[in-house]
Amino acid sequence: MSVDYSRLAADYDAVRGSEDVDRAFWFAGLVDLGRLKKGERILDLGAGTGRFARFAAELGSTVAVDRSGDMLAQAKGKGPFERVRADAHALPFRRDAFDAALLVMVVHQLADYRATFREVARVARRAVVATSDMRQRRLGDLEEAFPSLMGIDRARFPSVEELVAALAAAGYRSVSVESRRLRRTIPVDRELERIRRKYISTLDLLPPGEFEQGLAFLERELPRRHPDGVPVDGIFTFVGASR
Repeated sequence: MSVDYSRLAADYDAVRGSEDVDRAFWFAGLVDLGRLKKGERILDLGAGTGRFARFAAELGSTVAVDRSGDMLAQAKGKGPFERVRADAHALPFRRDAFDAALLVMVVHQLADYRATFREVARVARRAVVATSDMRQRRLGDLEEAFPSLMGIDRARFPSVEELVAALAAAGYRSVSVESRRLRRTIPVDRELERIRRKYISTLDLLPPGEFEQGLAFLERELPRRHPDGVPVDGIFTFVGASR
């Protein structure tokens, strides 16, 4: 199953995390587990609209790679990084072109993440993967609204153990894992708008009619259940690897 990110490109930034959350949570995890340092050459693989490439470019020379030209077009002007449209399974770079590669919520989108990891290990001495551990994932009201959501995601996301094994098989000798918790409260109107715009890519993959029925349920229930804002409590896993 795949999601058409070209269709989502124009709205993508509007429904994703804020700049503060992107820097303080996501990029901080990438820096720590990826051991990113000033002056390094960094590959942001599956960079989308450049949400993290803009921060990586503050550290060193950064290349943002995505297969969607429409997503990369949204990254224009976000920072002094290069944009390259390419397939993650066949990267157009020489061996050891980068010190580190970033893959943020990307592996579940890949046709063959093991082949991608082999390519990443060829071009980057280190890698850091941010993902969702489906054993810990909880989506609260969304699970009730969209009964198929979690089952689809469990099929899409490799387990952390599978990712660790694939990174080792790709040639990374040292692999470390850390889970981090992200808690915030989102105003009801903002959360409903994010859902309408399908901020979770799996919402594009629901069976016919389920999204519309679930959205109607949430439009009715979220204001009643969470008048002071919708609590979001998620645990995400960062996997760092080095040769």
